[in-house]
Amino acid sequence: MERKSRRITRVYSGVAAVTAFIAQPIPGGDELIVVPVQYALCVRLARARGVPVRKLPWRSIQKIIWYGAAARLVANFSMIVVPVVGAFANSITAVVLTEFLAKWLDDFLCHPQQPPPEVTLEALKALFVDAIKRVVPGRRKTESSPAAPPGEAGP
Repeated sequence: MERKSRRITRVYSGVAAVTAFIAQPIPGGDELIVVPVQYALCVRLARARGVPVRKLPWRSIQKIIWYGAAARLVANFSMIVVPVVGAFANSITAVVLTEFLAKWLDDFLCHPQQPPPEVTLEALKALFVDAIKRVVPGRRKTESSPAAPPGEAGP
């Protein structure tokens, strides 16, 4: 991603994060603000690259934004009962989706003849689950985890 696109993406990701954090207590409320922010990001990136807005792949962009909103809603409902963790998870998913959208669109704008692959709802869910797992502390160990540190023999 070129420097100007990266700067634009950071600004819009920050706006999405703050919005998602503040609107977290209202289920689905942040999507009412984050979705227009993401559309504005697409327009801004296109204009920064000198591409007419009407030439953007709007069907694919809509899939990313709306599938992402649905996947975020599902991911965030699992965290809504924990106030602080829920707000942070909501912000993280907003940033992840906004960054993903910007990267996808930037790849398209760089190589319009070879567009990036289409996005599915399952792929976006996996993206959010992975992002939340990295941030939410206290994950449980699985049964396959070793009982003793490596190098020590068990009983």
